[in-house]
Amino acid sequence: MGWRLTWSGEYRDTTSGSGSISISPVTTYTVSYNANGGSGAPGTQTKTHGTNLTLSSTKPTKTGYTFKGWCKTSSANVVDYAPGAIYSANASITLYACWDPLRYSVTYNANGGSGAPSTQQKVYGTNLTLSSTTPTRTGYNFVGWGESSTSTTATYQPGETYSQNAGITLYAIWSANTYSVVYNANGGYNAPASQIKTYNQTLKLSTQIPTRENYEFIGWSENSSATSATYGIGSNYTENRSIVLYAIWVQVETATM
Repeated sequence: MGWRLTWSGEYRDTTSGSGSISISPVTTYTVSYNANGGSGAPGTQTKTHGTNLTLSSTKPTKTGYTFKGWCKTSSANVVDYAPGAIYSANASITLYACWDPLRYSVTYNANGGSGAPSTQQKVYGTNLTLSSTTPTRTGYNFVGWGESSTSTTATYQPGETYSQNAGITLYAIWSANTYSVVYNANGGYNAPASQIKTYNQTLKLSTQIPTRENYEFIGWSENSSATSATYGIGSNYTENRSIVLYAIWVQVETATM
């Protein structure tokens, strides 16, 4: 218990006497700190009645959270006192740490396409549902999202759960469209096997030659009744579409002796 005695002036010229003096105790209050799920709260402080107390400047810590200040209740999110602030109330109090969870950015990169989703915010300790928006790219199919611009397989799909407590940039993974090139011997036989043409890539047509008795093969055409060839053996095919190529024949005249 603290005491305060104030004395002024002099008391003298008395050789004897008797009496009493009353001294009132000084009232004090306790300021306690609660880390509220964190650790490293300051020690308790004592406040004297009628005088201001400078609150501790020590800040507690909590993984995944930023310390905002001190609140009067454990569930509050509005700070009442900052570290080092003045506490002037003549009352005991428990101050609770106010925490703000860390947030992480999830950014989308269309990676050559367009229409990537907007950036999302992931809150520490909670799952994030990734955007269901899918980008587009001419000549390609969207496969999913990867963690590298050079990825060939998807790590995440639209609408999937992202649970990492870290920022990330997700890159669109693309699969190029493919087209079939089919050969028809058109009355002959031994036509080449079908080929696959990839979007925006040049395909060299087969060098295999079909055969037909009494006919000479002169090339390939999209029209089965054509009389001239559009493509020759081993020609380059550059169009981004599927096609059926028909063998074009010229009859060979034979003489009978």
